[in-house]
Parts: sequence; C-alpha cells; structure tokens
Amino acid sequence: MADTAPQPNKRKREVDAEEAEALGTEGKEAGVGNGTSAPVRLPFSGFRVKKVLRESARDKIIFLHGKVNEASGDGDGEDAIVILEKTPFQVDHVAQLLKGSPELQLQFSNDIYSTYHLFPPRQLSDVKTTVVYPATEKHLQKYLHRDLRLVRETGDDYKNITLPHLESQSLSIQWVYNILDRKAEADRIVFENPDPSDGFVLIPDLKWNQQQLDDLYLIAICHRRDIKSLRDLTPEHLPLLRNILQEGQVARGSRDDSSPQEPWHLRNMISKSPLPCVRPAGWKLLATLALVLVVMVWYSISREDSFYFPIPGKKEPCLQGEAERMASKLFGNYSREQPVFLQLKDYFWVKTPSAYELPYGTKGSEDLLLRVLAVTSYSLPESIQSLKCRRCVVVGNGHRLRNSSLGEAINKYDVVIRLNSAPVAGYENDVGSKTTMRLFYPESAHFNPKVEDNPDTLLVMVAFKAMDFHWIESILSDKKRVRKGFWKQPPLIWDVNPKQIRILNPFFMEIAADKLLSLPIQQPYKIKQKPTTGLLAITLALHLCDLVHIAGFGYPDAHHKKQSIHYYEYITLKSMVWSGHNVSQEALAIKRMLEIGAVKNLTYF
Repeated sequence: MADTAPQPNKRKREVDAEEAEALGTEGKEAGVGNGTSAPVRLPFSGFRVKKVLRESARDKIIFLHGKVNEASGDGDGEDAIVILEKTPFQVDHVAQLLKGSPELQLQFSNDIYSTYHLFPPRQLSDVKTTVVYPATEKHLQKYLHRDLRLVRETGDDYKNITLPHLESQSLSIQWVYNILDRKAEADRIVFENPDPSDGFVLIPDLKWNQQQLDDLYLIAICHRRDIKSLRDLTPEHLPLLRNILQEGQVARGSRDDSSPQEPWHLRNMISKSPLPCVRPAGWKLLATLALVLVVMVWYSISREDSFYFPIPGKKEPCLQGEAERMASKLFGNYSREQPVFLQLKDYFWVKTPSAYELPYGTKGSEDLLLRVLAVTSYSLPESIQSLKCRRCVVVGNGHRLRNSSLGEAINKYDVVIRLNSAPVAGYENDVGSKTTMRLFYPESAHFNPKVEDNPDTLLVMVAFKAMDFHWIESILSDKKRVRKGFWKQPPLIWDVNPKQIRILNPFFMEIAADKLLSLPIQQPYKIKQKPTTGLLAITLALHLCDLVHIAGFGYPDAHHKKQSIHYYEYITLKSMVWSGHNVSQEALAIKRMLEIGAVKNLTYF
C-alpha cells in the first residue's frame, strides 16, 4: 500500500460536502463543472500564496495553498487550494502557433540549433486550473508532498489499520454522489447502467481534455455506495466488474471501422470525425477497462480473511485423514465408524435401539423405516470407496453462485454434494453439471432427477418426521399417496430409480445440532429447531471426505434484504422466519469451520 498522498494525475473533484449544497444554485447559473464556455469567476476574491504544497516540472503541475477573501472582513480569510497544470498540445491547433510572426524571445543560438520562448495567443495558452475551496486541513495534508513507500498490505492490515484510517480521515466524496444523482456533470456522462447493484456511470476523467483520443481517459463510478476501496471487493461484485468491462466497450466503438458504434455523446465531445478515432482510442479504452477488471478481481479473490477462490485446472493437495482430524476439533471425541446411510440389516435382523425420535434418531419409526429400507440400498459407489483421498465440494443454493463461473472447477471434485431442488440444467457455467449426491426431504423433492442429476447420482433423503418415510414408501412402492402432514405438498409422482435412494443416518443431524449449533436434542414439539440441509451436508462431507470445500453458502447482509437468497429463484431472507432454522447461528458455525481450516470456501462468506 502506498502513501495516501495522491499522484499529480489523480482526479481532482473533491468539494466539501457542507458547501456543495450552498454552491449548487450558483454553480448551475455559472455553468460550473458543466463544460460551458461562458466566462466565469473564481468562487473567491483574491489569492495570497502561503505555500507551495507540491510541484512537478516533469508533469508541469503545481499545487498552491493560499488565503482568500481577506479583504472581505472575514478575519484571517479562508484557505483555498489552486492546482495549475499546463495542458497538452492539441495536434489540430499546433500549426496556429507558428502562423504569421509569433511573439518570440531568443534563449540561445548555436550553429543550426536555437531555443526560444514562444508566447502563444490567448486561445492557445490556457492553463488547467482546479480549485478546492474552502479547503480544510485534510485537503492540505492530502496535496502536501510526501515521500512514497511501498508496503505489503494483508487482509488484517486493511481491517485493523487502513480501514480505520480511511474512516477517520476520509474527505468528502459528495462530487461522486452529485454525478450519480445527475446534479452535476450530467452532460458529460458517456454511458450509464442504472442498476443499483451492478450498474455504473462512465464519465471522462478530468485528466482528459476531451480533444485528443490518444489521451482518452474514462472512469467508471459504480452506483453501489458500500465500496470504500478495492479491498472491499468480493466475488459478489463480479457482475458489476463484468458490466464495466463488457458494457464499457459501447463507448469505444465497433472493432470494424466501417460500422462505428461509439455513443453520440462521445462523438460530440471529440472534434474529429469518428472513423479515424475508433481503433486507437477504442482499444486503449478496452485495454484500460480490462486492466481495471483484472486488478479488481485479483484484489477480490486474494483477500486472506474470508474466502478461498480456486485456480482453474490446479488441484489443491489432498491429505488423507485431514478432514477427520479437523472434524475432531469440531465434534470432540469423534470416529468414522458410524455408517453414512441406514442399512436394512440393522432393523431386520437386529433391532438397533435409538435414543431419539426423528430427526435426531429413529425411535418410534422403526417399522416404517424397515419397509423403506427393503426397497432401497445403502452402499457407496465403488468409484468413491476406492479413492485413497476423497476431494469433496458441497454446493449450496446461495445467491453468491450467480455469475461465479465455478462450474468447471466444481466438476473436477471427486464428490459433488448438492441440496434439495437446486437446478443444474441452465446453470452449468456457475454450478457445474456433476452430482454425486443430492440431499433432499419430501417438501424439497420438486425436481426431476433425470434432468437435474446424473444416472448414478445418490438421492439421499433426510427424514425430519415419520411422514417422510410414509411419502417415500408410497412413491417407491406405488401405494396410496400421502397428502397431509407436510408444510408444503411434496410431489405425488416422482420418476426415480429406487436403487438411487439412500436414507441418511440421523447421527449427522444429531452431531450438527449438538456440536455445531448447541441445540438441545430434546425440544418442545412446537418450537423445534434443526440444522439446515446445507449444514447437514457439510457435516456429512467432513465424515466422508479428506478434503472439503464449500460454495454458495451464506445469506445477503442487512443492507440487501430484498436480494434473493438463491441463485436460481427470487426468494428473500424473510422466507426463513418460520423455517425452524437459526441462520445466524449456522453462519457462526460455518465461520468457525473456515477459521480452523476444516473447510475452504470457493465463493466467500
């Protein structure tokens, strides 16, 4: 991280927020900031130079601190900063400098070489002048010359040092809001995507004189107001970054010179015909936007504190028994002797006693379960059993998978576990197409296994109540359908191969509730809380696998209550109120898993 003092070419639009409103009407009348050519006055009287804050002969720029309005009886006057910068030559106007008999002053002459001071006419001798008035001590410190140092900033450094500094020292960014609200510079906007989450405004930076395409410099200002720096970017912002890259190309024109497509506003800014301008400026803008995208995404995926992002094609080393060792930190005295799925032999030949009723045991449901196990199976595929080290990913249903492009990476895992009715068809680019297991319960079985899953996918039923066994028995044995006893009507016809069905061992529900959520196993019937299918799937993966990654977990924050919680449908967090799930407690449990390294996140949390 470099020193916060800006470089000479940094955008200079800062206006104190408290003065912005007061100056609004006057600014409109004078045409301030709107590109008008009408004569205007500086917003103060007099300017007594107190100090040169910074200067650069190379960049031909100087930063001056001065006192103004001293003659108005305002005591010591007010502070102001004036930045003077020589403007670049405009190729079309250079010839006018040498027409006729220009005013010259000889500096020296030697043989065929001579040097002069040339005094151009008024219309060709403009000096770009930026004013910060009234200026505060923060502004003075901002423009003061400082030595720069390069510091490697970690995620913790940002949270503990940089962010508090930004929040305590931040200058007004009212000028940004003025642009977004079209209160200023509206006529300079080249392109706008108005979406409040993934939209942005494309506007010429003040470094560009709006004359020469070789110096074209546009900036994108996002509509979201919760991004303080690049460090705040996460994969959630990838749709915004893609929009900046893809829609920003509209401003560069067509790749084909015969059909230029640059916006009319950009054409009006440039006093040259569009055809010669398209390629040099177009590709420069495209390269700039692409570079911004690469840098921003690199920052977003390299944060060290909250998520892990896979490198396509590169597998993380799999250490046999690693997940089991991590699971012992979560579950205490823990072993893998428990079977993953319930087996017929345990309920036919030997009555396996269970201490708890569903969903934490099978007490009282043994006869129903016996009939279900008689027509289903319990085995793991040989392709999984034979693996020396099992690499697993649990794919949640969260909105963070949308536009994630994780599909290819997900398909490379040995075991891919999915949840409930989350679709795959049509979302393969984000969620992949491989499904090793899908956890479901009757109310969530509204999916077509032959469309959304693979022929060898294991459909693992999670039983929350005895009626769940009634339902699966009626489906598999074609008995009279069960219609009552569900919070949502499950499918009455379900085209599924019984050989694909497995019944999850309630042991995983028990340890997830007890060890991860600290829920009492014995609860009053009407207020029963239980883990979500997602947390259950992670618990299962820690039991079955050696390496566990997760993707698509987590809910929108408090600032985005209307955002969908799923990647495939619009349903908000409000729908979880009566679900019997404590999503806040589960978030803490998953965060703990991430912190100790029991699981790693492909998205973010």
